[in-house]
Amino acid sequence: MAAAIYGGGYLMHDDHFLVVEVAASWADGEDYNNWLPWNQKGSPKAHPANFAYAGSQYLLFKLFQLTGPNTPSDQALVLRLLHGIYSLTIVVLGYLLARSLAPDRPKNAASVAWILAASGFWPLLSVHQLVEMTCIPPLMMGLWALVRSERLRWQDVLLAGIGIGMATGLRYQCGIIGVALVPVLMAQRQWRALLGVGIAALSTFALVQAPDIFIWGEPFVQLRGYIDYNSTHAGNYPKGHWYQYLLTLLGLMIPPASFMLIWGAFHRGRSASAIWWRVVIPIGGFLLFHSAYINKQERFILPAVPALIVVGFIGWQMWTERSAWWGRHRRFENGLWAAFWVISTAVLAASLPYSGKHSRVKAMEFLHAQGAQTFAMVQVDSGSMPPQFYSGSWNSYHIDNRREQQRPPLKVAKSWCASPPSFILFQGDRHLGEAVGQYKAAMPGLRYVTTIAPSRTDRLIHTLNPLNSVERIMIYSTEEALPCP
Repeated sequence: MAAAIYGGGYLMHDDHFLVVEVAASWADGEDYNNWLPWNQKGSPKAHPANFAYAGSQYLLFKLFQLTGPNTPSDQALVLRLLHGIYSLTIVVLGYLLARSLAPDRPKNAASVAWILAASGFWPLLSVHQLVEMTCIPPLMMGLWALVRSERLRWQDVLLAGIGIGMATGLRYQCGIIGVALVPVLMAQRQWRALLGVGIAALSTFALVQAPDIFIWGEPFVQLRGYIDYNSTHAGNYPKGHWYQYLLTLLGLMIPPASFMLIWGAFHRGRSASAIWWRVVIPIGGFLLFHSAYINKQERFILPAVPALIVVGFIGWQMWTERSAWWGRHRRFENGLWAAFWVISTAVLAASLPYSGKHSRVKAMEFLHAQGAQTFAMVQVDSGSMPPQFYSGSWNSYHIDNRREQQRPPLKVAKSWCASPPSFILFQGDRHLGEAVGQYKAAMPGLRYVTTIAPSRTDRLIHTLNPLNSVERIMIYSTEEALPCP
């Protein structure tokens, strides 16, 4: 809960603009990105994002309008708290999955639960609106059902199908786990179970995607739009080597334990266990698919990581108990786990108060506090979109993109006169002062209000990965400065 209370903002573009911004605008009777077909001009085209998760958040925002909270910042806080509570099911299901994989090892299951609850980046990730995190509980439920018994009972089959189908309905790529399960159940000659899981999964997936029928008049329109978009635009997103996700896993699960967990999950010492492969093969297939796919964004592999941690921890414990070398070096192993918890605790302490995209969010909150309905944004070194939800207004804002073309400020300002902005937000970093100076020279009446600097963590993330832009935002009040009649 500390991550929800102290860690505001958003982590990545998609968790805000394809979830919160979309859902909140729908609840207010708007459609900020023209996702809905009746708001599109010409021939309507499905947005490549998934409607199911954004639709669930729309229902929450409608509830907020009836019961409160009323301010955008408070609504975002409640969203984070609800996501944090929901994420606790990952801890419970991780424990249950570990108990089913190793019934005689309750202490190992408890250790797994602690790793999922309080280690590294998990608390931070769990409270933000990442669909890759939201799909984990049903996916974990499905995997747990698959390992509860050697021969799958009808209850297991139904629960597994519902879990996989629901996870896939929220995040299409989870379907890869269902596909990778097929050869496992075929090799184990569980034909009825395979058929039952498939029917339950497909039926649940269809139900989760049913809103397409009411919005588009036909089923699976968003799925087709997603496939079409990614087949033609995947190359526009971050690319990487085939081993990129292996490095991501090693960092996300915190070394040195991450090396131990990966070895524990995939070494061959558990080949005799039928239930073991019902988790390892689907998870491995999911990771292999994303390693081969050209679009390599770090969050894509999140759905598989909790299950990987579970099988990795149980597998590692079994491996070291059979290994003569590790039997003679228990202190060394204990030292490795101690190092993991020291590093993990440091990461946790640093990430709990992290307010993502600090300057962008605080600038919009400032506009909300001032009751501003229209603003202008002068983009200098960065073209990042403002998270308009936090401003409390969906009115169109003005942009002067000086990264591409530097027009005379007075001429630009005259084009704003049909809807004069109350404030001008100068967004940039190294060349920010130059743009401010040019505007002040053209409009001496501009009044400086405040500067919002990026957080130290935002700057650190930018240093590690320059694709994550970072900027200061200087806010000026226009008052009588605009060249408008």
